[in-house]
Parts: sequence; C-alpha cells; structure tokens
Amino acid sequence: MKNEKTTGYSNAAVYDHLFTLPPTMYGPLTPSGDEYENGGQVITHDDEGTPVYGMLNRSGYIQNLYVNITAQAGLNMDLGFLTKGLSIGGLMAYQTSTLNQTLTTQDFERYIRTKDMSGLYFTKKGSSLNSPLKYSKSSTMDYNLNLYAHANYSRTFGDHSIDAMGYIFYQKQELQKSNLPYKRESMGATATYGYMKRYFIKADVGYSGSEQFHQDKRYVATPAISGAWIVSDEAFMKDIEWLNYLKLRASYGITANDQFGGARYLYLDDIDINGNEGLKGNPSLSAEKMKKQNYGIELGLFNELSISLDWYKSRCDNMLVSSSGTIPQYQGVPLNYYPKTNGGKMENYGYEIEAMYEKRLNDDWSFHVGGSFSFNKNKVISVNESPYSSDYAYRLRTEGYTSGQVWGYLIDYSNGNGMFNFKEELEASGLTYAFGTPRLGDFIYQDLNGDKVIDEKDIAPIGYSRIPRQSYNLTAGFKYKGLEVSLLFQGVNKVSTVASGIGVYEHAYQGVFNDIHQHAWTQERWNNGEKIEYPALSLNESTNHVANSFFVWNASYLRLKNMEIAYTLPKHISKKVCAENIRFSLSGQNLLTFDKMRSKYIDPEIGTMGDFQPYRVYNIGVSLTF
Repeated sequence: MKNEKTTGYSNAAVYDHLFTLPPTMYGPLTPSGDEYENGGQVITHDDEGTPVYGMLNRSGYIQNLYVNITAQAGLNMDLGFLTKGLSIGGLMAYQTSTLNQTLTTQDFERYIRTKDMSGLYFTKKGSSLNSPLKYSKSSTMDYNLNLYAHANYSRTFGDHSIDAMGYIFYQKQELQKSNLPYKRESMGATATYGYMKRYFIKADVGYSGSEQFHQDKRYVATPAISGAWIVSDEAFMKDIEWLNYLKLRASYGITANDQFGGARYLYLDDIDINGNEGLKGNPSLSAEKMKKQNYGIELGLFNELSISLDWYKSRCDNMLVSSSGTIPQYQGVPLNYYPKTNGGKMENYGYEIEAMYEKRLNDDWSFHVGGSFSFNKNKVISVNESPYSSDYAYRLRTEGYTSGQVWGYLIDYSNGNGMFNFKEELEASGLTYAFGTPRLGDFIYQDLNGDKVIDEKDIAPIGYSRIPRQSYNLTAGFKYKGLEVSLLFQGVNKVSTVASGIGVYEHAYQGVFNDIHQHAWTQERWNNGEKIEYPALSLNESTNHVANSFFVWNASYLRLKNMEIAYTLPKHISKKVCAENIRFSLSGQNLLTFDKMRSKYIDPEIGTMGDFQPYRVYNIGVSLTF
C-alpha cells in the first residue's frame, strides 16, 4: 500500500516546465500593495501557459492511494507410487492493483509584464480565472490471473537419463486502459535425454493461442531442439589440468509474438458506434514467428576463470507491417485504413562474451573481477516500403537499414565550420531551403541530389540507430575480513540520439539556453577567429532547427552504475547485543558518467534537458540478523 499526494500536474510535466521562464524575469507573482492592481497573481510570458509556480501552488492536488494484492498458491504431488520419477504440480497466481484518487482541481490567472520598463505593469494573459477547488473521485483496478499445471518425469537408467515435462498455462489480464480483458493460453512439452552425463539432446514443442487473431489463425506451434556436449568430462581431457570445464552447445527453434504495440483485434474491421469505418481487418493475420539459432561455448580455467561465448541469429519472415506501401494514394481510401499483413522480414544477429575471475588469496583476502560484452545488429529486409522517386538521394528509408536508423541533413564542412560565414558565400552557394531562408551563421547542408534545393529529398542516414549496437559492463570487488567493496560499470557504444527540444533548440519558450550555446556563431567571433561551436542563435525557428548531423549526437557512455562499501562487525561484537550478524553499508547509484554528448547537462540515455535526468542516489543501511 502506498499513499501519496501530488500537485495537479505530473512530476514529469513540472520538470519539463522548470526551464521555460528566464531567471531574469520578474516574478513569480505580481507585486502586492495598495499602489498595484491584481497583486499576488502568477507571472508568465506569451509562450508559456503553465508556469511552474502556478502548477505547484494553484492547480489543486491529487491524493493517490495504491493498494497492491498478490496471492499465490501451489501444489506438488509425488506420484512415485505409480511409477518412479513421476510428479505433478500446479500454481495459481492472482494480482490486483487498485488506485483510488481524490482529485482537487482549480485554475489560476496568468499575467504578463508589459514592455513599459518604467515601472511594474502587467496585463492579463488568456481567459483563465482564479477558481475554487473542485473535488472529484475516481477508482481504477488492474488484475492478472495466471493458472499453471505441469507433469514431470525424471529417471536415470544406468548411463541414460530422461527428464520430461508437460504443461498447460492460462492467463487472463484486465487493464483499466483496455475495455476488454486480454486472454492467452498455451500448452507444450519438453524432454531431455542425457548419456553418460556429458551428451545431452533436448526437444521442445509449444502450442499457444491468443485472442489477437481470428479463430482459424489463433494457435501456433513453436518447436525447438538443442544439444550439449561436456567435453571436459571425456577421458582424453583428464590430463589437461588447467582446463577444468569445457561445454559446447547449440540450439535451433521458433518463438512467436502476439504483441503489436497495444493494437488489438486487427483481424476485425474498425467501426465505431456511429458507423464510421477505420482500419480494415485482416482475418489471415497470425503471430509473428522468429526462427532462432544459438551456438555457445563455456570454459572453466584454473578453477578460477570462467568464460562464456554465444553467437546467435534470429529471423522473422512474417512480421506485422502495413500494406499501404504497395497501394497508390489515388485509389480513394486513406492509406492508413488498409489492413495489416504478415509481409515483413527482419533479421538480428550478434554475439555475447562473459568472463569472471574469482580468487581467494587467504582466509582474509579475496577478490573478483568480471564483465560482459555484447554486439547486436539488425536489418530490416522488407516492410512493404514504397520507394521514393528517382530524384531522392535515398529512395528507401527503412528497408536495408537497421531498425531505428537516424535520418537527417548532412552538413557540408568543406569550408571549415559548415556555416555560411559571409554574404558572398551565402549568395554563391545558390542553395534554396524548402523549410526557411538561411542566414549568415546557419548550417550549409549537402545538396545530395544536385537540384540546388535542400528538402526531404536530401535526407540521409546519419550515425547509428537509437538502439545500442554494443553494450558492456564491468564488475569488480574485494573482501578483507569484514570489509566488502563492490562496483558495477555499465556502458553502451555505437548508438545515436537526435537532440532537440528544450536546452537544445534555443528558440523554445522565447529562449532557453544551455552550455552548448555559449560559443554560437557571430560575425565578430568569425572575424576574430574565435571558437565557434554552435550556429547563429535565433529566437524563432530557423533552418538550423531540424535533424541534421550536428544534432545527431553520439550517445555512447560509460557509467558507474552502482558502488557499495560495507562492513560486517566481528561475531564476538555482534553477539554482545544478542545479534547473529550486524552489517553497515554505504552505496550509491549513477555516481559517474563518461560520455561524448555536446552538453554536460543532457544525459545520453535521455537526449533532452526537458526530461528527468538520472539522479545520483546514496543509501546508508544497517542490517541486523538475530
């Protein structure tokens, strides 16, 4: 159970608007006194309708009472009296989440200071009035019911072993945001055969159904097979003392997906209560199937170092995509009304390496160090994409590229800084921008199709995808008697983000500036040969404020994610207070971040200043065991 009280606006909304009023502006309230009219009213400016002071103090409040209930019951029964190794079991899990809200809402007047700086004069903005609190209540509930039953059989016959299981699973989930419950059921079997405890082969088959599809396409089978060989247990490996473990494994199978980003019942026509038609249904839709293969090796060296290496590949040949790309617009039906199909194809492949070294030096000292590195690349093969005309520099924007590939305009740096630095240069370029008129200090974009017009036909792939291609972590620690120190570094590489919005585009809310704007282009800086790190500033949207190679930032980072220092008191001390164990700890999260972002105030995982940045969190704890 949790009881909390918040303002009439969400925390995220309040944080987003913290940066929208300049610190030099008078406020937050109009002055009070007999000589002033409308004293004590919230101040804002023309471009900001919800100043933070009003959000926090004059919007009312919300009282939230969360009640979560989780219940679980299970039963296991040994049926060895029927046949040795046989058992059955079942599990029921029920979870509810209830939110009861008391909402008090009110509005407030906004005032703007006039341009007459001879005194403090204000004029009312909009038609909002100071209103009394209005009370209302609401209640929402989500629940999730899972039923699971299984039968197990496990026997060993000399050098042979068999482990088998059959199962059935049922899920019913009802969310407040959805009018109808979500149901899924599945059944399947798995069996593993082992020989001499070093050769193993495993077969799986699942048969699952989802209400997402027409009853004729509702169920799908997902078979898989895998094998493993523990080479280190072979007789010819016994004399290799430094190699204490070696295992080879491989697997191939099919998995299925019925989740389509919240979309439901795509096999039915979308017709509202007024008879208006929307998306057409496709009763032939089926679950997306992914064919997966994996090959791995596990090593144990010197009884201290363990290494694991996996290579995998996954391919989907019936991915859910829109059919509109294959249909001309002039046929009369809106393209977004055409049904979804299973016509997409996509491929993923990559590898992962894990290693851990653990060493006990003596009774007092021990340490460990380890880490992992993974590489993943995907390729969109087909999504029914209709190519652009031949005058586009890149006729396809999805097919042939990684999912989430970043696109934008390429800046021409042939003159040194990629900006128009003097009038003659601007006129000689002969370029026309379809989204504005370039000024001195604006970016020079590459005319990729050679038509002297910078428009969407010149958009090109820039950097990497928003999905990291590489990720890694490093963990390390040591123990000395009762002292323990551990840390975890986490990082990603080959990933891009498009920086935009508050703190990046300076024209927002009459000017929100950040550290990246300190060395913006000016004619004086250019003439003096000073450092220039940003184009010419503007309080209106300019040709610079679009996705381009300047605003596509390298979002790679290395972060000290966790660190803990702990000390456990000696036993003879803790027993004096009748405790079995007493442990003190100090830990922190997000302590250090190393990145290549242009702004030190924008986190690479967030990409904008207007959203919550990762906080540093410190914890002090005491653990007592009696």
